[in-house]
Amino acid sequence: MRYFIITGTSRGIGKGLVDYFLKDKNTMVTGISRTQVQRPSEQYSHFAFDLSDLDRLEQEASGFFPSRENGDEVVLINNAGLLGDVGPLGSIIMGNFRKVMDVNVSAAAILMNAFIAQYAALDAKKVIVNISSGAGKSPVDGWSAYCTSKAAIDMLSRVAAEECALHGNGIRVFSIAPGVVDTDMQGEIRKVDKAQFSNIQRFLDLKANGDLSESAAVAEKLARVVENPEKFEDVLLDVRNPAFGS
Repeated sequence: MRYFIITGTSRGIGKGLVDYFLKDKNTMVTGISRTQVQRPSEQYSHFAFDLSDLDRLEQEASGFFPSRENGDEVVLINNAGLLGDVGPLGSIIMGNFRKVMDVNVSAAAILMNAFIAQYAALDAKKVIVNISSGAGKSPVDGWSAYCTSKAAIDMLSRVAAEECALHGNGIRVFSIAPGVVDTDMQGEIRKVDKAQFSNIQRFLDLKANGDLSESAAVAEKLARVVENPEKFEDVLLDVRNPAFGS
């Protein structure tokens, strides 16, 4: 049996991942998102949970990872993420900055910690995928919180991968940039005033020209890493890399 824990499953890439993995009848998926999700299958269970509530998450995280002695595969995908305020430092609300870091980094770290603690000794395929962004590698004006959080998740993934290799627990860790995907976050970006974000026209053009990737197609590419981790040596990956195919 294959067991998946995926955050941010109410829409976008998270929903695409759920739809993809549920095609396999030997798969059970647990979704975590702030809003309730209609159950698409008997193979799916859902927790309506606000990942910015770090105290509660730390107390309850172990409950998301029960013993899986019959498991052939256990996978954690940290997909949930916030864009946060778009605007230059000096104009943003720092409480919103902290919330982006809480959801995009700290919540992912808490879930990774619980996953590794529970499954390090399990004799099964074990994979952690964190959804990153090209914004974690190149600065984007107006995106201080988002860029910082994605740079942090990249480094967190690299550290975790090194530790897992050092301890020989067999857990593979990846941080994957999904490219520019047609999600609600893209809709938020296109509403921003140019004075707050100088690159707004690029994102308007991507939508107008049909250059945004569909969530389902991106989910399928992400699944290639989960299903064939041995084919990917690097921790930091990008679905636009030719290694993912067309």
